[in-house]
Amino acid sequence: MTKAVQRKYRFEIKYRMDVDSAAALRRWIQGTGHLAPDAFGEGGSAAYNVHSLYLDSADWVIYRETRAGLQQRYKVRARCYNWGSPRKVFLEVKHRANESMWKTRAELGLADAVRVINGEPLESTATSDAMENFRGLVDRRHLFPRCWVSYRRHAYVGGVRDLVRVTFDSRIVAAPPTCDLTEPPKWFTVPESAGIEILELKYSGSYPSWIAEMVRRFDLERKAFSKFRYGIDLITDPEGAVVRELGPVAVGMTQ
Repeated sequence: MTKAVQRKYRFEIKYRMDVDSAAALRRWIQGTGHLAPDAFGEGGSAAYNVHSLYLDSADWVIYRETRAGLQQRYKVRARCYNWGSPRKVFLEVKHRANESMWKTRAELGLADAVRVINGEPLESTATSDAMENFRGLVDRRHLFPRCWVSYRRHAYVGGVRDLVRVTFDSRIVAAPPTCDLTEPPKWFTVPESAGIEILELKYSGSYPSWIAEMVRRFDLERKAFSKFRYGIDLITDPEGAVVRELGPVAVGMTQ
């Protein structure tokens, strides 16, 4: 069974914005002083790249649950922020229950992360609750690498103990999996992301009043956007560019 882990809940709300409006909102955030650029931004900026390799079963059980909009679901992924070697890889399980979510995250080196996502034993005996949660789901649900999704993120944090996080995601692309965590040879643009940025508000505890002001000021309208779902839609579309160019075997449509 998957090991129980301590849950740190937070709320997450998504919006879709056109590029110009997103840029204006970032300027407003920078001017208010409520938030600061994420410490991991490149060169002191708020921007960095995110690369996520999603795992799923042979019959796409996690994808199907996401498409169905189940109120309680999860995603399993290996995440990194560059393609160099050596590099850190974070093995994550993101659980969702309605608008609240919690995430477990285990940090590994590249070689160990490759072993875990391919269901192989680790050379090291070191473990953690987050690692056991990830490996338990991989084993129980028979998960393996299914789809890469990559994007550019601008992230801002603030509030008491940095419990508020605002992110803007753009340039969303997807590709078939690489089981050794190398960069795919070619990326394909996710059509649903053309001309927009995905704004995510993430917070723990009470809803800050300045966020309510931001929502009113920029007339934000909530609209879900699953990069995981749209990435898989793209790479598995039998009439789409990915299958036409790479063939069904490359995207796991046949085995």
